Amino acid sequence: MTLTKLVKEAPSEAGIYSDHLRWHLWNLEKYSELMNGMREVVTSSGAVRLRSQLAFKLNSMGLVKLEGNNCIPRCSLYEQYFRDRLT
Repeated sequence: MTLTKLVKEAPSEAGIYSDHLRWHLWNLEKYSELMNGMREVVTSSGAVRLRSQLAFKLNSMGLVKLEGNNCIPRCSLYEQYFRDRLT
């Protein structure tokens, strides 16, 4: 597999991280508040201020990182995958 193909497929169901990403998606779908918060983070063009408890939970799951009191996606992979699945 080439690096180009790996990067292209990574945020998809065919990618090497698919099990990991689906596990997180499954958890978000169980808790609509978490899913809505993650949706807000991945669809925003900048950092998003969420309620502190929600930001703490998403950060603890490893899905977002905190910039002061605001949240941004932890990585591009999460941003791409969850933007596609949650919007």
